[in-house]
Parts: sequence; C-alpha cells; structure tokens
Amino acid sequence: MPNPPPRTPVDKPIVVFVSSRQREFQDLRNYLKVMIESDDFLRRVMMKVELAERRGGERVRGDISQALKDTSIYVGIFGNIYSPKTIAEYHEARRRGLPVLVFNMIRTGTRDPRVRTFLEREVKEKDDYKMTYIPFQPSKSEAASWTISQRVANAVANLIHENVEIRRKVHPQ
Repeated sequence: MPNPPPRTPVDKPIVVFVSSRQREFQDLRNYLKVMIESDDFLRRVMMKVELAERRGGERVRGDISQALKDTSIYVGIFGNIYSPKTIAEYHEARRRGLPVLVFNMIRTGTRDPRVRTFLEREVKEKDDYKMTYIPFQPSKSEAASWTISQRVANAVANLIHENVEIRRKVHPQ
C-alpha cells in the first residue's frame, strides 16, 4: 500500500466560531481548537476553529463580526460569569442564520443571575433543542471538549444533509 499524502487543507474549510468568556473557559477552548483542527477526513483538514477574542487591539469587534460572517457553525459556551460580548456574539450568529449550539456549563459556585436569565429567556425559548447541559469542572476540560466536538460533528453532518435536500429540490429528476 502506498504512503498516504501529507494532510492538506481544503479550499474552504468549515469554520466553527467558539464563543465564551475567554478566561473562564481558556483550557476548554484550547482543547476544542486542537481537537477539531487536528481531525481530518480523507487526509484533508476540513475544519477551522475561530477564537476571535485572541486578537488584540481596538479592531476586535470588527474582527469578531467578520469572523461570524465567515463562520459555518456557532458554539456558545456559558458558565457562571456574565459576558456581554458572548451574548452579543450569540445574537449575531442567530441574526446570520447560523446553526447555533449552546452549552450550559453547570459549575459549582455562584452564577451571575444575568447568565441564568439569558439562558432561560432567550436561549431556552429559541434554541432549547440545541442547548446541552454539561456538569463542568475546569480540570475536566478535555472530557467536555469531546462532548462539544460530538455535537459539532452532528451539526456538520446535518449541514451536509440539508445541502443535499436543497440540491434535490433545485435539481429534481
């Protein structure tokens, strides 16, 4: 059997935008980025994770808006700390019609009541079937990233199936 070719990126990767309070979930975000970007399909790098908050400077809001414009799937991770930026990213993703995956990270400690209110009033009413509850400990970030990456894989499969259904309607036999 011949040696496989080196891994190469596809022309237009599937971009996964990970939104969270950066400092609250830094390890989890890093695990997700490595896990999703290191996975390949037919020796091709199919996916890219966007962590826009890592960019510095005054342009970060414009960078986040541009990143969401180029995104295929939105992943929102909500914990105990309220983050207006993360909530704004959620609303922008919904406005753009992106597949939205929300993870309610159930942690010990006191949760800011604004997080609970947001999740109950805004997310539960609109995205309840897409919200996943995960008991979370920072020391278990790798395990949580496996759960999240499985939901991302399901979303990618759903996007492909939706695309096939659209093609069948556009090109009936």
